[in-house]
Amino acid sequence: MAIVKLLFIALLLSFTAVLAQDNTLEDSLFGGSSETSEEETAESDENSLFGGSDFIIDITDADEPAVSVSDELLASEAVAIGGRISGGLRLSIDPDADTENGQEMFSAGLTNLNTRLFLDARPDTEFRGFIKGDISYSTDDGISVDLREMFIDTDINNTVFLRLGKQTVNWGVGRYFSPANLINIETLDPENPDEELAGPVALKAQIPIGLDNLTAYAIVDDIDNGNPVALASRYEFLLGATEVTVGGVYQFNNPWSLMSTAVGSIGDISWFAETVLEGNTNNKYIIEDSSQESGLSVRGTDDVYLSATLGGSYTFSDPSEEDNFSLSLTGQYLFNGFGYSDLSIFSDKQQEISNLARTDAISFGDLRNRSQHYAAANASLRLSDYDFTPSVLWLGSLGDGSGRLSTSVRYSGIDNITPSFSYSYNYGDEGSEYA
Repeated sequence: MAIVKLLFIALLLSFTAVLAQDNTLEDSLFGGSSETSEEETAESDENSLFGGSDFIIDITDADEPAVSVSDELLASEAVAIGGRISGGLRLSIDPDADTENGQEMFSAGLTNLNTRLFLDARPDTEFRGFIKGDISYSTDDGISVDLREMFIDTDINNTVFLRLGKQTVNWGVGRYFSPANLINIETLDPENPDEELAGPVALKAQIPIGLDNLTAYAIVDDIDNGNPVALASRYEFLLGATEVTVGGVYQFNNPWSLMSTAVGSIGDISWFAETVLEGNTNNKYIIEDSSQESGLSVRGTDDVYLSATLGGSYTFSDPSEEDNFSLSLTGQYLFNGFGYSDLSIFSDKQQEISNLARTDAISFGDLRNRSQHYAAANASLRLSDYDFTPSVLWLGSLGDGSGRLSTSVRYSGIDNITPSFSYSYNYGDEGSEYA
C-alpha cells in the first residue's frame, strides 16, 4: 500500500508544474482559455461513425493483505486499469466551395480516433489514487496527448474528505449554457454537452453536514507565474424538494464571482437554473470612436456582470408495455451579462473589427458570445424496434436573429459501430454571430 501511495504522490508532484504553465488562472476561473474552433465543433457525436468500447483490467498484488468484507466497496487489493476506445470518420460536402481558388468541395478525415485510459487504485478505505488521460489522432492535428485528471483522495478522521491534484469541478447544472461553470478550464460546448470538461490543479476539502455538503477549494493553476492561490467555496443543500447550491471564487486583484444553482421538478418536467455575478473581469469591448481613423476603439471596464439561465426537460414514453418509443424535449434560455445590448456595430463595421482582431487589439474570446440573449432547444426520438434515434438541435442568438439548426440520425443496430448522418444549417444576416 505504501508503494502505491508513493507512486501517485510522486506522479502528482511531477505533473503539477507542467499543468500550471498552460493556463492562466483568469482563464481557469472564467473559461477564457477554451476557444473551440469550427473544426473541433465538427468532431461532435453526430459526426461519429464508430461507437466506443470500454474495458477493465485488474492487476492484483499477491502479497497484499486481504480486504475485509465490510470495506469491499471502498477498498480493493487490485489496481483497476480501464478506458474507452473510439473512432470517427467525417465526410463533408460544401456545395458553395470556391474550387477555382483552391477550396475543396469534398473532404474526409479521421476526426476522433481516441483512447481514454484510467488507472484507479484503492489500497485501503482512506486512500485512493486516480489518473485519466487521452491519446488522440486526427487528420488535421496529428497525435495529441492530454492529461484529463490525476489526483489522490484521502480523509481526516472520516470527517473531512480531501482531493489533491488535477480534477474536474462541475458547478454548473445547465444543459447547453452554464455560466456557473467557473472553475473548469474548458467551457461547455452546446453542440456536445455530454463531453467531460477538464479542470484545474486544486486541493479540495469536503465536509458532509447531514444531507448538506460544504466544499472548499484552493486552486493553484497559476502559481508559477506569481499569482496567489485562488479560493473557492460551495454549499449544497435541499430546499424542500429543490437542490440548491451557493458559492463563490476569489483571488486578490483577479476576477471574482458569486453563483447559485437550483434543480427541481414540476410534475413530469425537470427544471434547472443558474445565476452568476462576476466582477474585476477586465473584459474588452469595441465602441464607436470618431477620433480614430477606423471609427472604433477598444476599452476595458470594471463593471459587475450578471448572467442567468433557465431550462427544463420532459420525456414522453410509449405508455404500452412494448415501450416502442420515447420522445425527449429540452430547452434553455441564457441571459449573458457580458454581451452587447446593441449588436449593430458588428454588421456595420465588419472590416474594421477584423482589422482590430488582426492587430490583437481585441481577442477572439472577446468577440465570442457577444449577444445578451441566447436559446437552445433539442428534440430526440428513440425508436426501439428500428434502432434509429433521430434528433434536432437548435441554437440561436436572439440578439441578432442568427442561429444554427442541426439534424442527425443515429443507428445502433450494429455491434460496436454507430453510423450517423447529420446536417447543419446556419442562418442570419451578414455580420451576425452564426451567419
